[in-house]
Amino acid sequence: MVGLTRRGTLQLVFLSMGGVGASAAAAGDYPTRPVRMVVPFPAGQPVDLLARALGERLAQLWSQQVIVDNRPGAGGAIGSAAAAKADADGYTLLLGSSGPLAIAPALIANAGYSPVDDFTPIMNIAAVAQVLVVSTASPLRTLADVIAAARARPGRLTYASAGNGSTSHLTMELLKQTAGIDLQHAPYRGSPPAQVDLIAGRVDLMFDAAPSVVPPVREGRLRALAVSTQSRIAELPDVPTVAEAGLPGFEAVGWMGLVAPAGLDPAIRGRLHEGLRHVMSDATVRERLTGLGLMLIGSGPEEFGAFIRSEAEKWGRVVAVSGAKVD
Repeated sequence: MVGLTRRGTLQLVFLSMGGVGASAAAAGDYPTRPVRMVVPFPAGQPVDLLARALGERLAQLWSQQVIVDNRPGAGGAIGSAAAAKADADGYTLLLGSSGPLAIAPALIANAGYSPVDDFTPIMNIAAVAQVLVVSTASPLRTLADVIAAARARPGRLTYASAGNGSTSHLTMELLKQTAGIDLQHAPYRGSPPAQVDLIAGRVDLMFDAAPSVVPPVREGRLRALAVSTQSRIAELPDVPTVAEAGLPGFEAVGWMGLVAPAGLDPAIRGRLHEGLRHVMSDATVRERLTGLGLMLIGSGPEEFGAFIRSEAEKWGRVVAVSGAKVD
């Protein structure tokens, strides 16, 4: 009986070793066919531009196609749900962002996926600062002016956003909750029409992504009052952070990261992370991405996973307190 037990144990050991060897071999050969990178937003948006920049260089590195598959809708939830249901073999990836991976599940009752449970984190790649802006004709010149005016006239100041549930919307809701002020929300269908009305003075203020507002700020059509990041940004070095301007601890960024369906082989996850690190270490790629107004991150899988959990909790609280609804 002892001999049989030992023989059975040895067989299990050899089978286990064979599985490990097969997994390592599969990861070493990966990818052997085209890789699909789902982008849950329309072409031309920052996440899409990032996907195409990375996909182009990964394709060169791997000698395999990287196909960018745009699946927009429901704040990124439609494409994200589709990616979550794909095979966990490394050939379907999701280039997600703070919208679908932290905000959308709190806004949409049946989003079809959990950002924490249904994905394997690979890398948090980049972030975008939100900038608090007003028209240059506005009497509001600092964040302190905004807070004072809002307290003097509760609910009278209006703020634009790129739409209900957007990062610009919820960043302002976080500001309202942190400062204890009341502002009137004016949602638009995207940032461009919101900026038009802001410049014309039809709304009072707005948070918007740095790449969208830096040009009109430099042209003198908008005035930047504060940035939402922990540190000042290179594009607007004279503009204080919200924390510096009077609300310590405030931080809100739009971020973009790569994930795969849950259950991905750790060896393939390591191969993907290694590929991204290699691409992002290239000076030409870094210059191209920073030229889009992106702040590069490049965190590891475990760190990114913890970050997704913390962001989902943070924005879930903001949504619950604000009562925000999607269109």
